[in-house]
Amino acid sequence: MVRKLLFVSVAAALVVAVTGPSAWAWAEGSVITWGTPTNISGDSDVRTDGTLVAAFNMNGPAVTINGVTFASFTYPFMATTATNGNFTFTESPGHLLAESTLGSGNAPFNSLSANYQSLLSTAISTDDNNTLTLTISGLTLSQQYEFQWWVNASNYNGTGPGFRTTASAPNPVSLDDNTTNAIGGTGQYVIGTFTAGATTEIITFTGTDTTQAPTVNAFQLRAVPEPSTIALFVTGTFLGVARIIRRNNR
Repeated sequence: MVRKLLFVSVAAALVVAVTGPSAWAWAEGSVITWGTPTNISGDSDVRTDGTLVAAFNMNGPAVTINGVTFASFTYPFMATTATNGNFTFTESPGHLLAESTLGSGNAPFNSLSANYQSLLSTAISTDDNNTLTLTISGLTLSQQYEFQWWVNASNYNGTGPGFRTTASAPNPVSLDDNTTNAIGGTGQYVIGTFTAGATTEIITFTGTDTTQAPTVNAFQLRAVPEPSTIALFVTGTFLGVARIIRRNNR
């Protein structure tokens, strides 16, 4: 019995050593790890790995870009909440705004495909720079996901209130709505990954300062495979422990 407990304890310690405490905390807390914000450049911006869970064009029509179809996500004028399937946006104490003039006839925006221009010309935003909250439900426990979202305001010339936005879950990442601060300039997108430790994930969007209104032009959620190296290590470790226990029981 002592040998069995010893071998099991060693195996558990090895698993923790490989994955690390932060990995366990990430899985339990569904903390999103964000990549580097990337300037919008073309259809290939849209990630296609894994399996699509859902993709939405906020306040715009359904469009297909790089093989991914973004469904239309609309909501009533001056609503405080908007739901489409397992995705709900809320704002309090103000109202959700439906932006529809964020495109431009100037370069480089006008060099993007027609569908990409459509995706980036509309958005969900807030009045009075309030917090915008996205609640995602129906997640599969322990499944790894990718969340990609866009901020773009090609009609913005860099003066006055804008749409630069920070997403927190709870790690923060900030996107620039117009990287050139000139009419026709384009914004950014970013990809975050998380492992579902619950069936619900919450992402909050705020302006980068009091002059910026939190804004999301579009987003998609994709399910991706778990890292194979960790899965193989865990499987191999416990198979090895099982063989040792069986041998000692003979």
